[in-house]
Amino acid sequence: MKKYLSGSWAVIKSYLISMVIFYIFFLGFYKRLSLFSVFVFIIMIAFIYAELHYLTGVDKRRYGSVKYYDGAIYGILAVVPFVIIQIIISFLDLSIEGINFMVLKANLIKGLAAPMLFISKSMHYSVVGYIIAWFTVILISFLGYYAGFKKFDITEYIRKLLGLQPRKPKPKKNRRFF
Repeated sequence: MKKYLSGSWAVIKSYLISMVIFYIFFLGFYKRLSLFSVFVFIIMIAFIYAELHYLTGVDKRRYGSVKYYDGAIYGILAVVPFVIIQIIISFLDLSIEGINFMVLKANLIKGLAAPMLFISKSMHYSVVGYIIAWFTVILISFLGYYAGFKKFDITEYIRKLLGLQPRKPKPKKNRRFF
């Protein structure tokens, strides 16, 4: 269980970093928030993919063997708290004079899915839109972990695709010199 909690923390950490990036530049891109959300979504993909690709190697060293579907479990465990908070917010009904609570509630629900705002907006902020948005986090987690499981490095593939020089291998640290 400790393995799954630490893996889901890696996904949550990457997601929270992308949320912070979104909220730092929120006011500057308010008119084009959906387009900015696409940019932050790409950053989130890179963070989660890299983190789980690296985590595959850590899990292999720490636990000996890994399963290819562990990334999906990490993603599910990371998404569940955010989904539960969204569900709780959607059922709240506080009527305070002078505050339009329906707008506040809608903005709080949108705020939890901020890096994937363009997905939910394309579905007119429906429940299906939010389900698809959260499923993308699970899918990215799975693909990042699976790429590490299969020893596929997307950066090397992109370098080869663009015709760039491959990276030089890192020197071994445990070399003996006599």
